Amino acid sequence: MPAKWDQYAEVVEHIFRVAPEAKPTRSDFLDICYANDISDDVIDGFDSLREGVMFNNPDEVKVALEANGQIA
Repeated sequence: MPAKWDQYAEVVEHIFRVAPEAKPTRSDFLDICYANDISDDVIDGFDSLREGVMFNNPDEVKVALEANGQIA
């Protein structure tokens, strides 16, 4: 089931805040989710992203999640 952007943003913004030069991928988001007991809906949303695609900022992640129908 799709999740609200603010649930994704918690994970996405954390990565860019801690490492502004980061180019996170699907795996990076999932690793944070599993380590922090994030909801299954958010995990499913990140899991819908294509592996290997690097994101340059939170907006790119949001666009990709929206394109996959993962934002409520």
